[in-house]
Amino acid sequence: LFGVEPLGTSSKLGDHAATMTYGQDGDIHGFRTKVLVDENGDPAPVNTLASGLDYPGVGPEHAHLQKIGRVSYATADDREALDAFYALSQREGIIPALESAHAIAFAMREAKNNPDKSILINLSGRGDKDLDFVVETYGFGE
Repeated sequence: LFGVEPLGTSSKLGDHAATMTYGQDGDIHGFRTKVLVDENGDPAPVNTLASGLDYPGVGPEHAHLQKIGRVSYATADDREALDAFYALSQREGIIPALESAHAIAFAMREAKNNPDKSILINLSGRGDKDLDFVVETYGFGE
């Protein structure tokens, strides 16, 4: 199993929300999990085009699953997520949520390296809620 998190515009603290990749054990909102923290140990600012992933922590279930080796976590940056958003929309007529577009980007990358493997992606949300933002900010794609 893989989880894919947002790398935003870079791996620099404040430019992403990749908590499982760059976070550390900590407490946030009353529970122990992995958290992105600044130099003072406070929750760090995060950045991603997917508003549903714009948070410096993760559910404790994710932290536990990573700790026991059940799930591996990878990242996809904003550009990869947008490319995946456009690809699925144009090729299949499915408009993914920007949150799910990160998983699509990872799967597209993995498919190139593993052409004989089957990949299952869980899509959540609805991409139609993101259309205005995507078109106004990035245009209609290539």
